Amino acid sequence: MTVSHWVDIYYDRKKSKWKGTTPKTYRNIIDSFIKPLIGQFKLSRLTKSIYQSQFIDRLIPIAAPKSIATYHNFFIGCINAAVEDEIIDKNRIAKAELPRVEKQNNDEVEGNYLTPTELTHLLNCIRQFCDISRYTLIALLAATGMRRGEAKALRWSEVDFTKKIIYISRTRDFYGERSAKTINSIRSIDMTDDLAKQLERYRKWCIEKKLAYGKQYQDDDLVFISNTCKPLNQEVARLTLIQMHEIYGVKLISPHGLRHTFATISIASGTPPTTVAKILGMTNSTLLKTYAHSFAEREKQAMQVMNQILNFDKSL
Repeated sequence: MTVSHWVDIYYDRKKSKWKGTTPKTYRNIIDSFIKPLIGQFKLSRLTKSIYQSQFIDRLIPIAAPKSIATYHNFFIGCINAAVEDEIIDKNRIAKAELPRVEKQNNDEVEGNYLTPTELTHLLNCIRQFCDISRYTLIALLAATGMRRGEAKALRWSEVDFTKKIIYISRTRDFYGERSAKTINSIRSIDMTDDLAKQLERYRKWCIEKKLAYGKQYQDDDLVFISNTCKPLNQEVARLTLIQMHEIYGVKLISPHGLRHTFATISIASGTPPTTVAKILGMTNSTLLKTYAHSFAEREKQAMQVMNQILNFDKSL
C-alpha cells in the first residue's frame, strides 16, 4: 500500500470527527504536500531517512516551521493509525528533525528574491514545463508584486484590457474568499503591454477549456482555473517553484518571494518608493522598513555617483 492510498483511507475514516475547517485543512495538507512529495512510497518502506530527505527537508526552504510542524503532526497521526491497524509494525518517522522556529521564516526578504536574470530563467523554465495557467500565475505575481491570495481571488471583471488596469479588492485561500488584507491593499495596478497580451492569451484558453467542459465563460469567473475548470489549487505556485528548482536548478524561493523580487528590482531601477508602495498595497513606512537593504544599496550607489562627480583627488 502506498502512502497516498493510506492517507486517503485515514482521511475518510476521521473526517466526520473533525470540526470546523479542520477537514479542509487536512485535505489540503494531503493533496498539496504529502501526496506530491512522498505519496509514491510504499507505506511499509517509508523510513525515517526517506521521510526526512523527501518530505521535511524539501519543505524547509518553502514553508514556515509552524506549518511544517502541522504537516508532520498530521502525518504522525496517519502513521500511528497504520500501526494500530497492523499495516506496518512501528512508527519510524516520529523522531524526524524539524526546523527551529526562530531560524526559519519563508516570508523574510533576505535571500527570498530573484535577480532579473534569475527571474527570466525561472519564467523560461515554467513556460517549457508547465501549462499556461501556472505560467500566467507566476508571471502575474512577478510582474505586479501581487500577493498570491490576491491573484487567486482575481476575477476577469477586475481585469480592464482597454485601460490596461487590474483592480484588487479581495484575497482568497483554502479557508475561502474575503476582503483585501488592508485598506491600502484595495488598489489598481497598471499592466504592461506584454502582461496584458499574456492575460488575453490565457483568457482565450480559459474560454476554450470551459466550452470543452460544457460551461460558459462569464466576466465574474475566477481568473485562475485548473485543466478541469476548478479554482486553481492554493499551493500551485509553491509546488511550481519547487519543481523548477528540482528540475532546472532555479534558485528556490517562496511564492511571497516573487513579491520581494518585484520590490527589489523596482527599487534598484530607481522607481520612487511611494510608487512601489502603492503598487504593492503597502504604506510608505512599511515599504521602507521591509526593504531597507534595497534602499541601503541605492544610497551606496548615489554616494558613488557623487564621488565620481566631485573627484576630490583631481580637485586638489
